[in-house]
Order: sequence, then structure tokens, then C-alpha cells
Amino acid sequence: MRRAGKSARPACEPAWRSRSGPRSSIRSGIRPASASKLGGPGGRSRRKLSARTAGQAVWRSDRHRIVYALSDIHSAIRNNHGPLLHWDVNRDNFAFRPGGMTLESTVDASVRYVQITQSPDVYDTIFSELVRGGAVGLEPRAGLHDPLLSQIALTIANEIDVGFTDHILADALNTALAMQIVRRFVDPSAIVLEPKSGLSRERLQRVQDYIEAHLEDRLSLTELAGVACLSPYHFSRSFKQAVGVGPQRYVLRRRVKRTQALMRRTNHPLAVIAQEAGFSDQSHLISVFRRAIGVTPGHFRAALT
Repeated sequence: MRRAGKSARPACEPAWRSRSGPRSSIRSGIRPASASKLGGPGGRSRRKLSARTAGQAVWRSDRHRIVYALSDIHSAIRNNHGPLLHWDVNRDNFAFRPGGMTLESTVDASVRYVQITQSPDVYDTIFSELVRGGAVGLEPRAGLHDPLLSQIALTIANEIDVGFTDHILADALNTALAMQIVRRFVDPSAIVLEPKSGLSRERLQRVQDYIEAHLEDRLSLTELAGVACLSPYHFSRSFKQAVGVGPQRYVLRRRVKRTQALMRRTNHPLAVIAQEAGFSDQSHLISVFRRAIGVTPGHFRAALT
């Protein structure tokens, strides 16, 4: 929301004018059961730590699918009812499949993998803003090896157990993952890494004001980028350059600061303070607070008396 006395908003139409529209959502869980839902509707990415027994399966979705192999995967597949192909993905490697395709696959042994499905909208944004010409043809690929992709996938897998409630981190990983995939299909000279317009002082202040006004909400990278009128990828780079830390770390710092202020001036239980400061719950507050300050909130509050 706009505050009195602020200069006119940028020429773009920021996404933050209304909080009632679609929000990013994260789905995580352990298969073979379906993933549990976290966050709001209209999700941009879904992650599952998956296990599959030997046998046949059919996959079709409008979403792009990335599989990171936690074990060797040897399968026979058909794309859109085409010829039978051998499709091998060794451990720590990836397979990518664009949305809108039917996949029939057969594996002869149990396999484990991280499955990530992404909205094509994430890729459309990258194509339009980061790729000269704006058009990229995506096709199925297997046997991809990329240390950064591996790091992102393992971070996703490690976060699954704790619910993946940090939407800024989830959006950042989602965008970084899509960027690494796009690099596989685009000549490096066609990728525009620098934004046409960076994060001006006025836009930075707008973002910081918005963070303070909505610190108790589940902020997302996409949402903050909308305030700055930049793509999530360009916003992350520009924000870190301007502030010295990325958006996720900045928001966590502000939440810790609010926690300290609330403990100084109120006697509210930590569970209430966690909600008012924007943490998912009390244990999340304690974990982040201890890492940032070096002591638990309880020890900090005790030292105030």
C-alpha cells in the first residue's frame, strides 16, 4: 500500500497494489503419496522427494518437469506415444521435460529422485526479459550435469523436511533453477544478465517500506520484485548490489530486529511475537534468532530484566 508523502510510483504497474491475487505456493512432501500444500494458490513450483518402484508409469502435465537423480535411473520411455527410447540418468544428474508432453516410462528397479515441476510462466518471464529475441525452443533432455543445479536440488530436498515456508528462498531457487535450464537451450551471447533499469534509490526505498509494512506476511521474491518493477532474477541481483545482502537475508534481519523490539516493549509470548515478526512459528523464530544474535530469544529477553 502507498504511504502519504511518498513520490509517485514507477511507470510499471507493481504487483503489490493488491494482496488478494495469486501468490506463489510451495508443495513438498515424500512420495509415493501426493505432496502436501504450503502457501497460497496458483503455485509457480512444486517439489517432491520421490521414490518409485519398478514398473510402468505415465506422466502428463502442463508444467515443466525436472528430475534430479538420487540413484541411477535406467528406463525405457515413449514421448507422445512415439518410438521406444532408452533414457538413462545417473546419480547426481538431471533430466528435463517441457510441459504438454505425455511420457510413458518403465524402470526395472526402484529409484529415488527429487522431482521439481515449474509453471511455464517462470520460463516465459525469463525468455521475454533475459533472452534476446524472446523465443526459446524447449525439448526433453537427460544426463545433464551441473554443480549449481545439484546444489539447488539438494537445498530443496533438505528443506522439504521443514516445510519450505520461506517463500523468498523458494522463489529465488525456482528462478535460479529455471535460469540454469534455459542456459542449456540458449547461446550465452543471447542472455542479457544486466537489467535495463536497475534498482534506483526511490525503488529501493519503496521495497524497504513495503517489507516493513508487510513483515508479518509470507513475502515472496516475486512480490518484492513486482514492487521494484523488475523480474525476480534482476531484482535479486540489483537488491544485493544496493544493500549488500540478498532479499531473503535482508527480510530475516528485519524480522530479527522486530523480534528484539517486541521483546523490549512487550511481554507477549514468543509464539505471538513469532507471528507478529513474520516467522512461520516459534521454532522458526528461535532457530533464526540464535543464528543471527548468538543466543536464544529466551536468553535475550532474560538479559533485558
